[in-house]
Amino acid sequence: MKIKDVRYELYRHEKPQHPGEGRTGFPRVKGKVPFPLLRIITDDGVEGFASNDREVPESTVSAIRQMIVGKDPLDRERIWQDLWLWYDAGRGSKYYSKITLRDMAYVDIALWDIAGKALGQPVYKLLGAYRDKIRVYASSYDLSSPQEYADEVISCKKQGVTAYKLHVAPEITVETCRACRRAGGDDMVLMLDGGPYPRGLALQMGKLCDELNFYWFEEPILDSDIEGLIKLREKIDAPIAATETPLMSMYSIPEYLIRRAVDIVRPDVMIYGGITPVKKVADMCDAFGMQCELHSGAHGFPICNVANLHVECAIKNCEFHELRWPDVVRFGLKEYPVLDNEGYLHVPQKPGLGVEIDWESLGKPVTSY
Repeated sequence: MKIKDVRYELYRHEKPQHPGEGRTGFPRVKGKVPFPLLRIITDDGVEGFASNDREVPESTVSAIRQMIVGKDPLDRERIWQDLWLWYDAGRGSKYYSKITLRDMAYVDIALWDIAGKALGQPVYKLLGAYRDKIRVYASSYDLSSPQEYADEVISCKKQGVTAYKLHVAPEITVETCRACRRAGGDDMVLMLDGGPYPRGLALQMGKLCDELNFYWFEEPILDSDIEGLIKLREKIDAPIAATETPLMSMYSIPEYLIRRAVDIVRPDVMIYGGITPVKKVADMCDAFGMQCELHSGAHGFPICNVANLHVECAIKNCEFHELRWPDVVRFGLKEYPVLDNEGYLHVPQKPGLGVEIDWESLGKPVTSY
């Protein structure tokens, strides 16, 4: 089996209606929603798909095509390393257009999709399955008042969701955290993601997380401030979750592990350059006895979120899948992973990523090359 072609298509989808529209903090998407799609096609007719939040220029797609057409799509490691050389060593500045980690993610995710389809197995099985479902936490949008957050916590509990993460403005963080703890009770898992803060304010918020028994404190200060993370970790008990914004994909992570700058590492297949590096990050964390809780995005890139789900179900040291709440703006796929009434998300069991593109709803691409 060889790679025959690489195609990029950009669709613009009508923004779906949802009962949450009009509420404070609901994502206001004007006009049509972009749905970029990379398709890697093999000479056996097997096709892999990937989509994320980056629209890719034609010059980059052309360069990717030159690099991988004719290669075995199962040689994922070799292809990823070739792409990394292009990204890291600046090779693209002379021969090709620039490449980003998100461009690399397109290729890597599509290749894993091909591998699963060719071998008749879901991706999480190829990675080494650990589970077939994982607990979710509801990840809030920015709301306007502590009461709105508290009401959402209550709503989550009624639907079987047992964990909730607050994205909240600094000026209402203290009151909101207290309101959510009162609303959720002692058995509701709560996390805070309100930063990054200045160091002094991060310490205050960390002490608040300790007082209210929050499960983790996310992105308290900038990821680049490793010394600040180390000092903060020494002064609070709440686990610190960080590293969502690496400069060097998986190669950024060893310093955080060796120096014990964080308690929980936060990779994402879209941000880190694919499934391949995120699985390696998870294994690194496991070797250090640390959690690896993957980040998942909001609307607009469901294939990446499904890819994250496959990694989460292939590793031991991950407890949750991040699910934006309410789970809105679904488009592009015929089916989505099932959230059961106990708060668990089930990984697709079909070969590959287990996703099926809803071509009819997408219509004709506005860009194709």
